[in-house]
Amino acid sequence: MTHRHSTARLSRRCDTGEPPNGPAHAKRPRRVMRRIAIVPALFVLLRLAACASPSPKPVELLPERARITRISEQPGSVRLDGLSPLVGFAHGKDCTFIHCLEVVTEGLGRPFGYDELMGVSGMAFRLQFRVDRWDVGNSDPLVGESNLDLLFEAVGWEYEVRIVRRDQMSEAAALRGQIAQSLDRSVPVLAANIIRPEDWGIVVGYRADQQWLCRSYNNGALSTDAVANGWPTAVVLLNRRTAPAARQNVLRASIRQAVDLFQRRQSGRYALGSQAFDAWSRGLRSASDRSYLHPNAWTYVCLMDARAAAARYLRSIAREFGAQGKHLEAAAIIYEEELRILREGYRYVPSESSFPDSMPPQEMRDRQIDTLQRAKSHEEQAIAELERAM
Repeated sequence: MTHRHSTARLSRRCDTGEPPNGPAHAKRPRRVMRRIAIVPALFVLLRLAACASPSPKPVELLPERARITRISEQPGSVRLDGLSPLVGFAHGKDCTFIHCLEVVTEGLGRPFGYDELMGVSGMAFRLQFRVDRWDVGNSDPLVGESNLDLLFEAVGWEYEVRIVRRDQMSEAAALRGQIAQSLDRSVPVLAANIIRPEDWGIVVGYRADQQWLCRSYNNGALSTDAVANGWPTAVVLLNRRTAPAARQNVLRASIRQAVDLFQRRQSGRYALGSQAFDAWSRGLRSASDRSYLHPNAWTYVCLMDARAAAARYLRSIAREFGAQGKHLEAAAIIYEEELRILREGYRYVPSESSFPDSMPPQEMRDRQIDTLQRAKSHEEQAIAELERAM
């Protein structure tokens, strides 16, 4: 399955703070001066030429100064060097797709922080819960209510999503070719499940034996290139740079998205926002076996991570909303209080290891339900503040 998306070409702000492109200094244009017989006049002209600033080279938007270098250590192999390591789990960047994208865009010379990517995509504000079964993909940006269009408009890249099974021989071969072409252009590839278990990682190279080299949160591949041990369940290719959308448009769209994600009822099989809290609570009441433990814990951890990013993001952009920024500050305070409640309630979120052979007691699930409903109440207040800022 292929999804193609193109970002709109919008004018870029002149105050982005990004480094200029090309050499550090512009080459001075050759000046042709007529021979002048009068010595004093010649002296004046020479002084003026020496003091004049060199004519600047026109500033190009693209490409930026990439940190990534392409290395071919042997025939048929490519490895990309210059990417920062992944930080791993429990370091404030638990949305694996967003942090992998953060590392990739930094390496490509167009850096965006984790909180900004979480905010402009809406991931900092999204909660969704699959209604027909427990699902570890509740917090994945590609499933349910996908937020990739807003995200890549802000980043300024045309992107393509490829979902191909390994047994689809011709499609799988084509996907291998696309990944190789991207790496040949010194552009890493985002892929899920390349180092099991299922999480997002980065393809950073290929070998002559058709093995991929990867970075992942899993199995110690945070900073060193490891050979893939899984077939990608989804791939995101960055095909072409475009001008990022105007910052003010991006910021205001992110606030509208935050409100919409909370107020809408459902996206496909996923309940959203307010309804997601209720669907989650119902799932906890009816859970009958241990299969709920891992999806429940992972969804909870990602909710804490997202709301921490939401509070930081809102504080970072409040000044850019003028007088309305006070509502963003107020919402940030509410999200911080919600985060405090969630952290305190984490004791009621059982892990698989804590209950290896039995179901947690109903009382424990009831305590988690109470925590989720309190969190929902705080989100209602935060969204009310964000509506006032629109």
